[in-house]
Amino acid sequence: MLLCGIGGIMASEPRQAEPIDTLLAQFDQKPSLRSAREFFAYMDKEEFMDEPVVFTSTTPLDTMKALVWYWAGEWYYAEQDYARAEKNLLRALELMEYADEKSISDNLAMLGLTYMRQSKYEEALHYMHRCYQLDSKSGDPDRISSSLNTIAGTLLAAGNPEEAEGYILRAITYAKQANNPSRTAVIYGMASEIENRLEHNQRALLYADSACMVESTTGNQYKMAVRQTQKASILVGLGRYSEAEEILSEVVPYFRSTGDQLSLAIALNKRGQSAAGLGRQAEAVEYLSEAIAICQRIRNPYNEAYAQRAIYEILYKSNPDAARVHLERYHLLKDSLYSHATAEQLARFNAAFSRDELEKEKEELTRRNHRLVDISVIAGIGVLLCIVVAILWFRKRQSQINELLDNMMTELNEARHSTHTDPETSAAEEQDKYLTKEDKQFLKKLIYSVTELMNHQTVTVTQIADKMCMSPKTLNRRVQHLTGEGAKRYIIRIQLEQARIMLLQDLDIPIVEIGNCCGFEDHSSFTRTFTQNVGMSPSDYRLTRGKG
Repeated sequence: MLLCGIGGIMASEPRQAEPIDTLLAQFDQKPSLRSAREFFAYMDKEEFMDEPVVFTSTTPLDTMKALVWYWAGEWYYAEQDYARAEKNLLRALELMEYADEKSISDNLAMLGLTYMRQSKYEEALHYMHRCYQLDSKSGDPDRISSSLNTIAGTLLAAGNPEEAEGYILRAITYAKQANNPSRTAVIYGMASEIENRLEHNQRALLYADSACMVESTTGNQYKMAVRQTQKASILVGLGRYSEAEEILSEVVPYFRSTGDQLSLAIALNKRGQSAAGLGRQAEAVEYLSEAIAICQRIRNPYNEAYAQRAIYEILYKSNPDAARVHLERYHLLKDSLYSHATAEQLARFNAAFSRDELEKEKEELTRRNHRLVDISVIAGIGVLLCIVVAILWFRKRQSQINELLDNMMTELNEARHSTHTDPETSAAEEQDKYLTKEDKQFLKKLIYSVTELMNHQTVTVTQIADKMCMSPKTLNRRVQHLTGEGAKRYIIRIQLEQARIMLLQDLDIPIVEIGNCCGFEDHSSFTRTFTQNVGMSPSDYRLTRGKG
């Protein structure tokens, strides 16, 4: 009883105003271009967004309002202030009638997550269903896998792991098509939780290990800690408490340092269960009590219910009176989470979703039958010949591309090491000392992406990151690790190397055109950058080197 009282007091403590609250209040009081810019300037300063939002004097006021309120919703969701996130996301959605479907889908997805975190499953599923319909219409496997994963997570939280399993398996199928490592790791993590709830322990552990393995390639420490927590949860279910304790002893301090209260509560919950399994009952109660206090403070009844039940199971023999209090609280939370109305809404949602899926399957089957009839007219020999020719051409082309990329990467390495390496050691040899096969493939892909995009247009780090399916920060960190240079600097090197090749390849191509083809904004920018890096102007370089 004292524990619940403390939790109530903590939950009622007033929230201190932050700069974002003041900026949002100023915008709400007087929406203007200036107040919108100040709001996003703060967001950019806090590095909350990958790219800054830019407004002009012609931007409609409703557009500014929708974007400010949407990103305010994102901010408060990240801060785990779900009530404020809900309020701002709903305001943004009202103004998105004429927005593009991707923006509407993003808002619907955030609303679904916000309601799920508040255990409002009926509202969550309503918005998630709308989100899934838009994502399915887009045909983007990455977005489809994301919405299916969120639906599965809500069904799991609402006490329907059997239904959730079907959605997460569909999500895995689409994630494999999308080839997005970050998304795949999230979905494998969700699959591990669902299988764990269904007591498919070995399958759950396999998914958890897969999630950790995929996440390790992204270099995101926070997400890796989340995946490790999921794995520890499964190890607790398997009775492998020492292994779980080893993981949790690292992730609990990490989540304390990040300030992520929800993840900390989940990790403390699992650490309490592992400590109980190892016979350290007092320590287990301490961890679980802290988890309960956090859940009450952030109003998360779902995880509080599990902590209340775990404490009851520890105390029911040694302290029956205290155990009974926790049991009553557990039943109260459970009844509020899984109401009859929620069960009916889930049934309606599943029926609607199944109907949509059936219609899609019918349409796909009809299209497939038409294609089969058309294809049957074509002679088998002709098809085989086309396939053989295509394979031979593709292999030849791939070989040429690989050879060109190898040469370019060697030249780039020579230029980068010209001031650092031993003159008796070639750049290629120096490169082989520290670059793995995967590293070389990554740099080849980077070079190929830059040369593909830079034809008559300026190349940015964000464009290249999108093409390589990673965030700009991850790309910059990876390139810095492999080359010692930032991504922007290395991209300029690639542009200059392509320009150098073109200058010597065809002496009749105007230098101005070469600069445009290699992605420089104008002739003066190209000449200045080339001279700074090569030591002579493009015209002098062609004159002196072209003779050879």
